[in-house]
Amino acid sequence: MDIIVTISNILWGWPLVIIILFAAVVLTIQTKAIQFRRFRYMCKTTFGSMFKKGTDEGEGVMNPLKLALTAMAGTIGVGNIAGVGLAIGIGGPGAIFWLWVAALFAMVCKYSEIVLGVKYREWDEEIQEYRTGPMYYIRKGLGSRFTWLAMLYALLFGVAYFIMAFVQSNTIAIAMDSMLGIKPIITGVGLVIIMAFVVYGGLGRLVKVADVLVPIMSLIYITAALIIILMNITKLPSVFVTIVTSAFSGTAPIGGFAGATVILSMRQGFARAIFTSDGGVGLGAIVHGQAITTHPAKQGMWGMFEVFTVTIIVCTSTALVIMFTGVYDSGLSGLELTSLAFSTGLPGKWLGEIIVCISVVLFGYTTAINNNFLFQRAMFYVFKKTNRKLITIVCGTLSLIGVMIGAMGGLEVIWSLSDLFLGIVILINLPVVLRLSGEVRKLTDEYYGNGQHKK
Repeated sequence: MDIIVTISNILWGWPLVIIILFAAVVLTIQTKAIQFRRFRYMCKTTFGSMFKKGTDEGEGVMNPLKLALTAMAGTIGVGNIAGVGLAIGIGGPGAIFWLWVAALFAMVCKYSEIVLGVKYREWDEEIQEYRTGPMYYIRKGLGSRFTWLAMLYALLFGVAYFIMAFVQSNTIAIAMDSMLGIKPIITGVGLVIIMAFVVYGGLGRLVKVADVLVPIMSLIYITAALIIILMNITKLPSVFVTIVTSAFSGTAPIGGFAGATVILSMRQGFARAIFTSDGGVGLGAIVHGQAITTHPAKQGMWGMFEVFTVTIIVCTSTALVIMFTGVYDSGLSGLELTSLAFSTGLPGKWLGEIIVCISVVLFGYTTAINNNFLFQRAMFYVFKKTNRKLITIVCGTLSLIGVMIGAMGGLEVIWSLSDLFLGIVILINLPVVLRLSGEVRKLTDEYYGNGQHKK
């Protein structure tokens, strides 16, 4: 088991950071820096369209906003809470700066995956949905000789997101036990019951749940964070200076991140942005491929909006709370650091702990049900000739078993195993996206060149 942990740690060190950053730079050039140049349009066509009626135009089966919320259900997870605390605890305040940099580049990765996902999607008559995702743009974009690679991607992707069911329930159980004294077995049973309602219900039920929970849980967490930030707003200039200077000079040997170097700070910030955005994984292509849209590039805007919201806004909220409350050098990291920050910043220790606990449960739950959906869709591809309803039942049941096992704990190696599979998935997907970057550029130029974006 130690070998799995070692390989995973190596892979999620500089190898993946460099590969993802290289891909992001190439895609930024290919799209003429679309995440910067079209930022205003992104806001208009995503956030701005939320308040308009009758915006569903084009081919597809699902409203773009609902699918964006569904995708966020899979990306807004415990990493936004505990992961940011871990990054700061290990890499110092400078990790926040590098998280911002990486997130801005991850936006174009997510955009490119979604553009390709919509372009190469296929209609599935049996379930009245599109077959979509990296496995389809691998097979159709690269040609039939790469069918084996598409199959390998689907298999590894499915295993990775099946394993993540263990991870999410484990984190929830730990939070419920440490903060509220609820035993892991009770948490596990509770999660199985409330997840069963969704995992057997297909995409439609997942979308309905995500449509309700994602805005609620995001509002609760961000509002609590905003209250703390506003109460300490005078500290903003000094905190910002600390973040920027630490990013380029390392951290002085104090506290829990003693002697954090620039390299370590960069690594932690990049890794956190990768985990929270899922840029490079291909998740966005699977979910957003169902969207009602007039053009692949238009739906790609929702992918960029998703990364900006999840990584820039939510992760930054966590980071600023930790910095403003002054607990970043406490010697703690991860969930403990974030919980201490909210407990310190809000009146009464219990209020901060309750908010963090509720957020962990909601964030973890929505991520877990989304992970099951992704597991299902990957298995749809692997077992193409098998009845879709049977696959849904089997995958749902396996996920629920995984949730129960994860809640009981003692699965430290599972974390590393999930990271390992996810890392390999990225190593397959990103080179394909780079190979097809010409298609992304062509579709982007087509959308903006002929004025479709103005309609």
